[in-house]
Formats: sequence, C-alpha cells, structure tokens
Amino acid sequence: MSVLAFFYILTGIILVTISAQKLEKYSIASSIKFGISPFLIGSTVIALGTSAPEIFTSFFAALNGKFNMVVGNVVGSNVANIALVFGITLFILALKKEKIESKIDSISDLGILIISTVIVCAVILINPFSIFSSLILIFSLLGVISYWYLRNEKISTNLEKVQEKFIVTKLIISIAVLISAAWLITQGALEILTTLEVGELFVGYTVLAIGTSIPEIAASIALALKGRYEAVVGTLIGSNIFNGLLVLAIPGLINYKLFFAKSLSSPYLNTPEKLDTNLSVLLIVVLVIVSILFSIYVFLISKKPRKASLSLALLFLGTYLTSLFLAYR
Repeated sequence: MSVLAFFYILTGIILVTISAQKLEKYSIASSIKFGISPFLIGSTVIALGTSAPEIFTSFFAALNGKFNMVVGNVVGSNVANIALVFGITLFILALKKEKIESKIDSISDLGILIISTVIVCAVILINPFSIFSSLILIFSLLGVISYWYLRNEKISTNLEKVQEKFIVTKLIISIAVLISAAWLITQGALEILTTLEVGELFVGYTVLAIGTSIPEIAASIALALKGRYEAVVGTLIGSNIFNGLLVLAIPGLINYKLFFAKSLSSPYLNTPEKLDTNLSVLLIVVLVIVSILFSIYVFLISKKPRKASLSLALLFLGTYLTSLFLAYR
C-alpha cells in the first residue's frame, strides 16, 4: 500500500510541476491572442481547471454519504488557497525583496469574494445538504460569471506576438493533466490515511484540501515568479468562488438524488452523517479572517505597488498551521 501511495504522490507532483508551467504559458498567450484580460482568464479558465479536483473528489465523497468530508474539502481548500498558497507566494517574493501589485477592479472583485464567502459560510451553518442551498449557490455562481463576462474589457493586442498554433488545445490539455495530477496525489494521500481513525471533516480539511490545492500552489508560484501578479490574484479569487459556490452545491444535489432514490439498494447511495457544527464554526472563522486579510492586502497593492510583506506571509502560514490543529481536535 505504501509503495502504491508513494507512486501516486510522486507521479502527481511531477505532472503538477510540468503542467502548471504550461498552464501559465498558454493561458496568458490565450488572453493576448483573443484580447481577454488576464484577470478573466485567471478567475474563470484557470480557476475552474484548478478547482476540478475538488469537484470530482467531492462528487464521489458525496455519493458515499461523506458530506462532512465535502464541507471540510471546501473550507480547507479555500483556507489553503489564501493562507497556504498566497502565503507561500508572498513569502518567496518577500525573500526576493520584490514589489507586488495588482490592477484588478479591487472593490467589485474583492467584494464578490467576500460576499461569496459569506454565502458559503451561511449555507454551511444553516443547511449545507439542502437542494435549496445548492440552488442558491449555483445561481450565485452563474451571476458572478455573467458579471465577469459583461465587465470584461478587451485589451489591445498585436496578434503577431502570438505565433504558436493550437494554443487553446494546449491550454485544455494542460488543465487536463493538472487535474489528473491532483487526482493522483489525492489518491495517494487517501491511501495512506484510510487506516487512521480521524473524522471526515478532518480528512476533507487536510488530505483532500491540501491534495487538491496543489494545482493552485504550483500555478500561482509559477505565475508569481514571472511577475503575473494579476493572474495570481485572479486565480485565487476565482478558485475560492468556484470551490464555495460550485463544489459546496454537490451535497445538496446528491442529497436530493438520495431523497428520490431511497428504494434503490445501491451501495453508492448512503445517508449523510450529521455535520459537526462546533468544529465547522471554528474553521469558518479562520476562513473569514484570512479572506478579509487577503482582500485588504490586495486592495492596498492595487492602489500602490508595495514590497511583498514577509510578516503577512508568516501570519498566513502560521494561521494555516493553527487551523490544522483546530481541525484535528
């Protein structure tokens, strides 16, 4: 078992490293070729691609009634995106003493992030397993995507700058490989942890969240090291919105399916367990705190370029380690 898990994880890491670099290259090339803003590319194409592992792992977990694991995956992935991914990115840039900036429409985009986070937290606290909650989440996501599409400003481009052929095809292949890599890493981690007696929420918050957040880590670091700060911010904002509004909608949809399939004797349809409210509240508080800190910092660097903050990077990373302790309690 350990040999198989090692193979999964090692293969996944290698594929993530390669595909993340290609994803960055072809996504930026696509934005230039078609005159689409880098933020829109980051917040939709890259964000949806890097959120796909959460979508698939949550779907299969929900089919088996592991709804707590899905909630842990959503909250854990969103916290990891900001506290771990952005924390690592900021830490690297701080060590290099580089300035960081973002030219996104801070008020609207960060407002969307905060509002979607509030919606996600409310759904988790009220009833994350309801079909009505799922519909609210899905329609909220459709509204966000529509707003981004209508707001997108075409940028002037010189098509001669992009000579490479089949850019969109290569972009799709890069995302597909990235998804496969994240699946391999997640399977390897689950292979190791299946024998440990820990709660579903903890497994979702740690092994699933960390494993499926590796694409964000690789893609964001690759983008940041090449100065694509706008795409980094767009990817993290978009990924958190997709994770919350789309992935969290899965339990309610599956639960609705279970309601009409009670007569089916399928081993893949199991009744969900009750959500651990006390633990989920603690993790939600962490999510809200890091989301607010992230939004404030991005707003500040959108107004004026600043040196990457080492203290904020350490605060994010320390907060993430603390959240792991809270999840284990």
